[in-house]
Amino acid sequence: MSLTVSVVYLTKNGGELFASSLEAVLMQEYEGEVEVVAVDSGSTDGTLELLERTAVCLFQVQPQDFNFGLTRDYGFSLAKGDIVVPISQDAIPVGTDWLARLVKPFADPQVAVVQGCDTPDVNTELFYWERLRLFYYTRDVKKWMKAYNNVGLSFTACAIRRSVWEKHPLGRVEMSEDKVFQRSIVTAGYKIHQAMDVLDYHSHMYNLQSLAKRCENEGLGWRSVGISYSLGDMLLDMANPLIWCALGYGVLNFKVKRLAEVLFPLVRPFYLYKGNKSTSCYVH
Repeated sequence: MSLTVSVVYLTKNGGELFASSLEAVLMQEYEGEVEVVAVDSGSTDGTLELLERTAVCLFQVQPQDFNFGLTRDYGFSLAKGDIVVPISQDAIPVGTDWLARLVKPFADPQVAVVQGCDTPDVNTELFYWERLRLFYYTRDVKKWMKAYNNVGLSFTACAIRRSVWEKHPLGRVEMSEDKVFQRSIVTAGYKIHQAMDVLDYHSHMYNLQSLAKRCENEGLGWRSVGISYSLGDMLLDMANPLIWCALGYGVLNFKVKRLAEVLFPLVRPFYLYKGNKSTSCYVH
């Protein structure tokens, strides 16, 4: 018997990317039962209308009640499947067998979570540092990967045994609830399987404001799981010669086109440090 699956979205003003993501999910070829659950927190751009006319179980929370950990728990609690598949509203599964391949490793009863792999869609316009796969070059990420055997759990696209989540609910988490969950289940001895061939298209475009917000929230999230990003870390990351060489190459070859891309080597470390040391709640 195939495992039943619940794909769970947290949505708010998902736009065209969410429409593409949902279309790809609904086209999946999976021999078992699949449901799609969406928890929306105040969309005004047509996302609700899209959800209402598709085969999705739609639930809503007020924007002021949204919390990454608690809302994620709520979405999971609504799911009926043996396997819960959290996916970001801007992540697009690659191929119609994406779901089947994501669930397949659960044939091993020791596997608690299967982690898919994000990849940028090279046919779209990409932020320079994501195109180079250097967005996460900073020491915070290296500390986490060293502590957890080079595994970084991400709710962008993964699959979780519902029974494991039931034993390890998230609770209130301001940011990086996926890392909170990873720490909890790894401490309890559960196994995470990395499915590097199960791909989803996922990338972002940033201006200075959105880049600063993203990095500040990441710094806050690291604090939630005990990762410290010190003043020394910030200065060392700002002085990283690889990043400055990559910036020089991009400028000389007209691949760097935005102010956020030019200032990235300074903005990312500074706002990581700010978020890690002084930010008290998620920056909207």
